[in-house]
Amino acid sequence: MLFSVMHIIHLVTVILWIGGLAFVTMFVLPMIIRMQNPLEKVLFFQGIEHRFAPRAKIYNAIVGITGFVMLYLTGWYRLLFTHKGIPLLFMLIIWIFWFIMLFGLEPVIIRRMLDRMAKSGEAMEIETIFARMNRMHWLLLMISLAASIAGIIFGHGYF
Repeated sequence: MLFSVMHIIHLVTVILWIGGLAFVTMFVLPMIIRMQNPLEKVLFFQGIEHRFAPRAKIYNAIVGITGFVMLYLTGWYRLLFTHKGIPLLFMLIIWIFWFIMLFGLEPVIIRRMLDRMAKSGEAMEIETIFARMNRMHWLLLMISLAASIAGIIFGHGYF
């Protein structure tokens, strides 16, 4: 029973998290890139980012907790470094990457970049920043979808 509850919570949370990433990647960023006013671009992005970023952190934590509980309950942790456990290991690596990104690198990198630009008086190249951000989001989405596919492969015994 506990496994079933953890599994449902895990799957729904992954859907919300990666679905949000997909929405931002496929709809929001292209829409922002087409906007003409640089200030409008930044304000619109910040408005969405400030709402989604805290949720992404919560989703990441829930996915991690439920994933680790399921690994423990089933004994699947014994498979992590075996041929059969490659999909599990891949999902774990991607989750660790996201955890580090959301809780460590993202706040530090963004803060450092903005501080550096403010101190040097460097003009922000808004077009370049959003183009890079768009490419990065596509990469993160593809990696996240690959981890989701790994979960499907493992869950249905295809590996």
